[in-house]
Amino acid sequence: MAVAAAWLDAHQGNPGEVEKFRTCGGGRAEGGLCGALYAAIQYRPDKKDELIQEFRKRCDGILCSEIRPLQTLTCNDRVSIAAELLDNLEASK
Repeated sequence: MAVAAAWLDAHQGNPGEVEKFRTCGGGRAEGGLCGALYAAIQYRPDKKDELIQEFRKRCDGILCSEIRPLQTLTCNDRVSIAAELLDNLEASK
């Protein structure tokens, strides 16, 4: 939800849209993806492969079930990374 909220705020989107991501945390996003990565992909589907590659590199995986047990990053850390990746894509437009 945090990634979606930041994206919507930066792009004057409908804040109510954040609610559709409420059930995506804790490995419940489609395919078991990290919810932060899932939200990033929803806003830049044209850059899905790039987002996945960079997120995997920085988080040692893309699935919540493979990242969480590592305990190297918190969920907040992963949210920050996903938001940063989105920002970087926007800056490179």
